[in-house]
Amino acid sequence: MILYSKDNITKAVTAMKTGGRMAHGFFLTGEKGVGKKTAAAYIAKVLMCESCTDGVPCGKCRHCRRIDENIHPDVIRPERSGIKQIYSRDTIREVCSDAFTAPNDCDAKVYIFADCESIEERSQDLMLKLIEEPPDTAYFIFTAADRSALISTILSRVITFGISECSEEECRRALADMGKYTPEQIEKAAEAYHGNIGSCIEYLENGAAAENAVLCTRIIDSLTKNSEYELNKALYDIGENREKIKDVLALTDKVIRDVCIIRLNGKGNVPLIGCYGSGAERLAERLSFRRAENIHNLLCRTIDYCKANVNVPVAMSALSGQLMG
Repeated sequence: MILYSKDNITKAVTAMKTGGRMAHGFFLTGEKGVGKKTAAAYIAKVLMCESCTDGVPCGKCRHCRRIDENIHPDVIRPERSGIKQIYSRDTIREVCSDAFTAPNDCDAKVYIFADCESIEERSQDLMLKLIEEPPDTAYFIFTAADRSALISTILSRVITFGISECSEEECRRALADMGKYTPEQIEKAAEAYHGNIGSCIEYLENGAAAENAVLCTRIIDSLTKNSEYELNKALYDIGENREKIKDVLALTDKVIRDVCIIRLNGKGNVPLIGCYGSGAERLAERLSFRRAENIHNLLCRTIDYCKANVNVPVAMSALSGQLMG
């Protein structure tokens, strides 16, 4: 397992392992697709590998292989439930109880809470005592988009690592190393998602990311044309799935941030981060920096609405009116 652009994690975890002072709580933050779950699996390997050398897991022993295959009995990934897909209080209670039972097959049990924005504050309160005084064999890894997902009392008791995208060159190399994609496919994915390996894989594998990118380009083009009809059609075609809406609007926001960059620095002077560079350049010719910043704020607010229990059609209708305002 290669962790591209994750030296901060590998060096720190290696030092903890070799120094015999491994932390029991980790918090990995970064946007979707940058490798938080891969980094979590790497930490689990460091803890469980049978042939760990100088704090580096071998990647070949039965524990490492099982972790790669997501079948290790001592790597527990609690499930979310309900309409809002949250970690229920019952699930948290089960973890608090299970953490005190002995591991099944090695000397450690690792609990990975992916997207811990889905742990409500009162449920995090239930975990606080466990995080403060964990059993010797229990380790906890949380992942989220940003630090605000965890309450301050837990945040102060875990080691936090910020994870960012790797370079486009590293992304291309990672995709090539998988041996599944043509150079043309790799180039197209990297052009859309730059150094975000997870989003590139999703783009190439299941079409969801590719569809989201197309919806993003339609929104940007409608703003460039100042076409209310095309904007409404694009927003309608996203549907009412909150996760899909958040993904499409987050992609759109990256392009809008590119518009801001172009307005401030001119074309070609600063690397762009969005999936539609040519669209950003055309839109920058029409929008002022202040208007682009305004749209950025509108998109962020709508994404926050989707995270909360806000009526989706109402939120999207309001967004459409404000984008054309």
